[in-house]
Amino acid sequence: MRVDLLAYGPEPPDNSKMNRAGQSPPTPAQTGGTAGMDQTRFSFDQARVQSLEAEVMAQPEIREQKVGSPQKLLVTGRYTVSDAQVAQAMVDELAGGNSGT
Repeated sequence: MRVDLLAYGPEPPDNSKMNRAGQSPPTPAQTGGTAGMDQTRFSFDQARVQSLEAEVMAQPEIREQKVGSPQKLLVTGRYTVSDAQVAQAMVDELAGGNSGT
């Protein structure tokens, strides 16, 4: 399959290629219009969505175990951030990304 960034839609079949029987492959019009194309269907399970929603809503607004340790370091003045970490965070913010530092 070739990629053509200037063309939109499915690539027309290459009629110069023959199949094992020595015949040209069928065109989409001959096969109902979807031959060789990927298809996707989405289903919506309301019960599953409600279950996940209830699970999320049961979580605390603030996860104390994640906040507690850095908070203690800040209060005691022992929380340190290197100049490189600050610089990287500024670059990431300006670039619109997040490197996870």
